[in-house]
Amino acid sequence: MAEYDLIIKALAERYMDKIAAFIRGVEVSVEQIEDKDKEAVAVQRTSDALVKVREDGYEYLMLVEFQARPDRKMARRLLEYTAMHHRRYEKPVYPVVINLTGSGRRDERYIVECLDLTVIDFSYRQINLEDIAGRDLLYRGPVGLLPLAPLMRQEETPEAVLEKCASRFESEVQGEEERATLYLALGVLAALKIQKGLVQKILEVSKMENSPFFDGIREEWEARGRGEGIVESILEALEENTGQRPAGLKESLSAVKDGELLKKILRRAVKARTLEDFELALKELMPN
Repeated sequence: MAEYDLIIKALAERYMDKIAAFIRGVEVSVEQIEDKDKEAVAVQRTSDALVKVREDGYEYLMLVEFQARPDRKMARRLLEYTAMHHRRYEKPVYPVVINLTGSGRRDERYIVECLDLTVIDFSYRQINLEDIAGRDLLYRGPVGLLPLAPLMRQEETPEAVLEKCASRFESEVQGEEERATLYLALGVLAALKIQKGLVQKILEVSKMENSPFFDGIREEWEARGRGEGIVESILEALEENTGQRPAGLKESLSAVKDGELLKKILRRAVKARTLEDFELALKELMPN
């Protein structure tokens, strides 16, 4: 499970009423659903949130799927989940995709036609956090949604956004475990957009350790932090030796999970005298 899946699940369990109100733009009443149906559990992703909602006397199910980034195949999967839950509970379903990063396309509709029939005409909500102005949430929004604030469009620097979130946790959250979980959620989600080294510099890791989710994330955080440091060293070595810092290289290297491979690439970067030398070495080490 990706680390953000674990955190999103924790936030949804604790603050789904706030998430639903954020989606709808009005206060709603939310009731958790514990689905023991084996088919539903097998199909539904761990990052899904399914709740019963009452809004102005109208009752429906809200299905929310969180994605790290826009996925062009999401509509088909969401259609499958929606149909499954509608069949099981015999209630209308309000399907939503929240993209944590990226803008992507916003079709919000999936149509399948066959001969003279429109077999499927499926509509859903798609929310790209990157497209949403986040100042109101940062200063006045529900504290449980603050971990989403760094992923929104902000007027302030990433450092200032993280510091404001941390300040509100300290002043508004009384429970130590809840505060630690919010700190951890802020760190994990902010790292989807902000360099992890900066996140760890601003947020004190010690304040996350009392979260019951911390141990499951610690190892991946530490490994990724080491990887980011090596990637930055590679880029600095290239810039020092060749005077160039190739566009797109950081993203490519950041996707490499093998720490030993990154160390080999770093050694080649240190020895490279031209960018062409390094690119040849990179093709040798990463033929694909």
